[in-house]
Amino acid sequence: MSEPLIFSTAAQMLLAKQFVQMAVAVQLDLLNETLRLWRGQGGVTTNDGREWEGLGALGNISGLHFGYEAATNPITMTLSGLDNELAQVARDQESQMRGRTVSVYALLFDEDWRPIDMPYLCQMAIIDRASLKYSDDSYVLELTAEPLFASKHLPALNLVTDADQQSRYPGDKIFERVGFTHTIFWSQ
Repeated sequence: MSEPLIFSTAAQMLLAKQFVQMAVAVQLDLLNETLRLWRGQGGVTTNDGREWEGLGALGNISGLHFGYEAATNPITMTLSGLDNELAQVARDQESQMRGRTVSVYALLFDEDWRPIDMPYLCQMAIIDRASLKYSDDSYVLELTAEPLFASKHLPALNLVTDADQQSRYPGDKIFERVGFTHTIFWSQ
């Protein structure tokens, strides 16, 4: 006996040709607290009980890309429209943001902006740089973050050559005799 297919609330609404709205949200896991911001007005509590603060009419979250390259390309995210309280939190922890996690979510709502599903995690990254600026009567936080899978270009199992080791640790002789050339003959 097979289990019946169970669709999420949003999927059921879409299949019934009802209106579903989506908003981008960002969760910043800082040293002393977690900031949850969404591109919208006011605060919202999602179905998992988490509270998200809206960036309002002047706020925006930009620099995000969704698609097959998003998992490996670095992201530069601009959070604009931060109020004084959020800016103070960012200013206090600006130097400690490096290495912290930033998560990008899609929040789904019905036509009256009531949450209908759990937040959908789209992307996670590790903050590399953060800077806070004051512009147009509001604060702007710019983050550069590396996705979790950005290390795809590193050799498997850290199999490096002497040249790689020398670039990282000049003068180290651990891989001095490791490199040797291989000749591959195809179709023979």
